[in-house]
Amino acid sequence: DSIKSYVPNLKSRLIKPRGLINNGNMCFMNAILQPLVHCAPFYNFFMQFRHAYTMSLKTKTPLLEATIMFLNEFREASRDSPKEQKSPSEEANSESFAPEYVYDALRALKKLDNQKGRQEDAEEFLGFLLDGLHEELLSVMNSGVQDAKSSVNPSSDDEWTQVGRKNKPTVFRSTEVAESPIYHIFGGRMRSVLKSSGNKQSATLEPFQSLQIDIASDQVETIEDGLRRLTAVEILEGFTSNKGGKVDATKQNLIESLPPILILHLKRFHYDSTTGTTQKLQKHIAYSATLKIDPEIISPTARKDVGSNTEYRLFAVVNHHGKQTTGGHYTCDVARGSTGEWLRMDDTVIKPVPVNDVLVGKSDRQAYMLFFCKS
Repeated sequence: DSIKSYVPNLKSRLIKPRGLINNGNMCFMNAILQPLVHCAPFYNFFMQFRHAYTMSLKTKTPLLEATIMFLNEFREASRDSPKEQKSPSEEANSESFAPEYVYDALRALKKLDNQKGRQEDAEEFLGFLLDGLHEELLSVMNSGVQDAKSSVNPSSDDEWTQVGRKNKPTVFRSTEVAESPIYHIFGGRMRSVLKSSGNKQSATLEPFQSLQIDIASDQVETIEDGLRRLTAVEILEGFTSNKGGKVDATKQNLIESLPPILILHLKRFHYDSTTGTTQKLQKHIAYSATLKIDPEIISPTARKDVGSNTEYRLFAVVNHHGKQTTGGHYTCDVARGSTGEWLRMDDTVIKPVPVNDVLVGKSDRQAYMLFFCKS
């Protein structure tokens, strides 16, 4: 019951840093796990409920247990005794460890490619990890009453009609999502509105775990540009009406609800139809240490509920190094609690870094994922 009623705790902790050993093309995992250690509601949840699980890795929740094992490797730093603390680089080099049991637990769940040592995409890995944790938490919450994999079931969408502004009826569809602590931490909703001549306006509510930011356009130079483009009105050519004829139609995606942890995925890898290959976009997309969501990209019906609670602070950046889509290398920059101190984490090597260096564009690395926490 306490898991079902869990409310995300955003209080930040000062965690002693530890490096993560890369035993062959595992940088994608290391660059995701480090931000999760410093993600306050994620860390706080598992610390609160860690004693509820055995550490055998042979039960029905191996990924939950592997995650708790991983987080148990870290210790909270004392704020009052700086003499006891080593520098971040000393600490990382002397106490690095390999969290391969997290990867192995995911692989056992058939979430990852069976060929160990193959470079994976960091954003895909995070998705697999959060989905796996979500499903296992649902199985715990439901005590086996239902299959956890039915947590998102498009076939059971709810549908209803609502009269909106100017007395125009709107047909709503909503994908039912079983709510776990992972959903309460990372889950938001988008409202997709379809308008076409001669048909009722329709709106679909869909869950998201991260927002996919298309940066290919020359007009996208900042994160704010990308968010506006994500929610821009799209003209649908050749749309077929309910009566079978071609009509004018538009579609617009707007944010319906914002999660405590907002993850932005910058879509740097895109297919080039002229060459038939996937290319990496090298350009820098500007972002700052804070983000305020523009009310214009929030659904009008949700603006009142969201209110002024649209300010976020940046606490982690996952960077991709290299010009190719295959291979390359992942590192991350992470903020330590509320100290204002940033650390650059490259597997076992951890070094302090000024926040300005985190925010500026570099030719040898590009921001691939941005992690924000509600202020």
